[in-house]
Amino acid sequence: MGITDRQNLAKDVMIDLKDVLPKYPTKLDVTIVNFSYKVTNALLENGVIEPIEGETINSVSLIYQVYRVVGTNIGFINTTVGAPMASGIIEEMGYCFDCNKFVVFGSCGGLDKNLPEGKLIVPTEAFRDEGVSYHYYDGGDYIPIKNHAKVEGVLDKIGVGYVSGKIWTTDCFYRETRERFEQLRSDGCIAVEMEAAACQAVCDYRGHELFYFLYRGDNLDAPNWDRGILSDISDDHRLIHFNIALAIAKSVVG
Repeated sequence: MGITDRQNLAKDVMIDLKDVLPKYPTKLDVTIVNFSYKVTNALLENGVIEPIEGETINSVSLIYQVYRVVGTNIGFINTTVGAPMASGIIEEMGYCFDCNKFVVFGSCGGLDKNLPEGKLIVPTEAFRDEGVSYHYYDGGDYIPIKNHAKVEGVLDKIGVGYVSGKIWTTDCFYRETRERFEQLRSDGCIAVEMEAAACQAVCDYRGHELFYFLYRGDNLDAPNWDRGILSDISDDHRLIHFNIALAIAKSVVG
């Protein structure tokens, strides 16, 4: 029995969301999911988001504060990097807050040296090199990122440049091998990150809508790994990305 066994999609789960999670009074129209504590801190300092008191997503290792964008019914949450936690946050936010729309943004690694650092990328498909998606999605090596055209439409409307294309989702940062890079670049992938395939699979399974964009941080298309702007992007640019996410969120409310 392997990970791709379709028995993984059986419906008779032993632990359900309702068994461990509360239903909160707050209902959110859409939630922005972010990976950077620097973004969260800047938004709090600038009064852009406010905590929803008493309504959190809890794990044994961390309590995830849930926020609301001031003056809206748009949620905001800071999750940790990696497919299991990011997709799990979406699944739990969906249940606890009756939220079925999620905007996710973060950094990625470039697989093409011609892709400049900081460039926005709209994923169209994600190669499933992680584990979560195989428990939620019965499909091939790639999972379609269904709402990429809607994200592209918002970016076009607000005048933000981007490239669209296939990406590689892996849940193991330290096992991005040269062989795998060459294989997936030749297959047309332009970037690598750690969450998209899983987040899309969970959203498909739960009937949620996912809106996803990335920006190029590091670069793998070099003799040695090029760190690029990974972890070093300025706060101003981080907030630009949040404002793009907010524009997408506002466009899908209703």
